Amino acid sequence: MMAELGLEQETFQHLLENLRTQAHANDPLERVRQKAWQHFLSLGLPSRKNEAYRYIKLRHLFSQPFQLANEKSVTAKQVAPWIYPECRQSVMVFVNGSYSPELSNLQALPAKVVVSSLQEATQTYGALLNNYWIKSLKEESDPFAVLNGALHHQGAFLYLPPKSVIEVPIQMLHIIDQDDQLQMLMPRLQIFVGPHSTIHLVNTQKNLTASGYFVNQVTEFVIDEGAHVHATQVLCNEHPQAWHFDAVRATLKRDSVLKTVCVTEGSATVRTDYRISLGGENAEALLNGVCMLSEKREAHTHVFMDHQAPHCHSYQLFKNVLNDFSRSSFEGKIMVRQAAQKTDAFQLNNNLILNDHAHADSKPNLEVFADDVKASHGATVGQLDSDQLFYMKTRGFSDAAAKNLLVYGFCEQVIEMIPLPSLREEISTKARNYLRAQTEP
Repeated sequence: MMAELGLEQETFQHLLENLRTQAHANDPLERVRQKAWQHFLSLGLPSRKNEAYRYIKLRHLFSQPFQLANEKSVTAKQVAPWIYPECRQSVMVFVNGSYSPELSNLQALPAKVVVSSLQEATQTYGALLNNYWIKSLKEESDPFAVLNGALHHQGAFLYLPPKSVIEVPIQMLHIIDQDDQLQMLMPRLQIFVGPHSTIHLVNTQKNLTASGYFVNQVTEFVIDEGAHVHATQVLCNEHPQAWHFDAVRATLKRDSVLKTVCVTEGSATVRTDYRISLGGENAEALLNGVCMLSEKREAHTHVFMDHQAPHCHSYQLFKNVLNDFSRSSFEGKIMVRQAAQKTDAFQLNNNLILNDHAHADSKPNLEVFADDVKASHGATVGQLDSDQLFYMKTRGFSDAAAKNLLVYGFCEQVIEMIPLPSLREEISTKARNYLRAQTEP
């Protein structure tokens, strides 16, 4: 394999091998880590010939001398301002990719809900975790998602027993605090939602660094029969030289629902990769996202929606606003297996480009093996409507105010899906000030 690698890939592969030898001595997860590492070696690092990575500047990533992130001392007082008001007593804190029980506050959660590190979870839920990991590793084809399994430090485990309805949203607060060296962070979340349970999750990030980094995050959901999950991911505080790969994996059983909203302002590269398996009848997955990009920031979305059972519904809506020299891509596949009759699937990618330098790629597609299916997909690329701009200016709007209002109108459909009022208002403000924020000193 090494002979087939380019120079940058080979250098990066050696770096990863060195990191693997440094970490996790006497770790209860070592057996699983070893299996993940062997699977990573069999897959190898991707190149731009890989369809899922064709728009990613991998040579730039592979040339970076990353190190595994160090633990940092962050105080509860420092953390407090970054917790949303609705989540004061329902927050899980991660520092440099590692779950920190000491900084977390879970007082508002029912006593029967289990939250712990993955290492601790193996003591009580080892059979559940091992069975799931064996299955998911066999199915995982993304090298970076597999790499996370081998190198993550202290992941988090969240389990909702049957009929657990959590009234408050849970914030997953990721704090990046490091020295000047380039660090590789590996957050991991394993979330098991029992039958007829309901949960709202909000994933946010606070960057305290003045240099770039590489976040390689994996979030895995197992959503049991009749359960409902609403997950919001916000990546609006990235360093312009940061790399952020986020893999979302979800298995949905009968009558379960997954709804996600992802908001990002991009970075050197933000890549969000979804693999959703609709394995039970009447399961429903709704994926939504909005990117507001400027300067040379990039954001890339990759989706594999796998319809395996009859009477399932999926909906995808991803919107991108691009200015300056920013870039985005969307590549999504809806797979409808032969058994998945009566499928209802929809996929749409809308792109709003504000100048001649920004660039958007879009590749929605379908692969259907069932004969009783309703499925559609599409993509649009356009600019601000000149007639609308003219009309607004005649009514007293400045050029910047008119453009910002149209940008907000473009993004509003996705922003309004954010269930947390304070966060929704924060993102709405970003959209309303999109152009103004870029011109301010």
